[in-house]
Amino acid sequence: MKKRIFLRAFAVTMILTICSCSSTRTGAGGYSTNMGVDVRGNSYNSYDLLPVGDRITYTIDISTPEGKQKLRKLSLDEAKQLAEVEASRKFNCDRLIDPRFDFLKKGKRILRITVDGRPGNYRTRGNQYDSRTRQEIDINVRH
Repeated sequence: MKKRIFLRAFAVTMILTICSCSSTRTGAGGYSTNMGVDVRGNSYNSYDLLPVGDRITYTIDISTPEGKQKLRKLSLDEAKQLAEVEASRKFNCDRLIDPRFDFLKKGKRILRITVDGRPGNYRTRGNQYDSRTRQEIDINVRH
């Protein structure tokens, strides 16, 4: 009987010890969701996102075999992300600035999603950037 009580007390002590060792990370998995931008719009990273050209529009529709395959079993958030990535690839930009989405659903199924936004490319601070070739230009003049 004493052995059983001792084993139960030991098990309870071990469980409490393990449960009391909690992680101090909270929120977004312990990582900041700040992205290096303060309230005044100043960026703390070494890149600037610059607009390149006029607004663009890109649509994925199930009326095409390719679109039907791409939108198969996607949630709305996944379809938005896919449309934004594909538009960036098609128009050769790093990401869209101020993307806006329009979609058509039937039940849970997404029939069409359209994204429009302004293409933007990242440029490192202090260097010139050629948006056509997407390469930095060395502007140091040597005599």
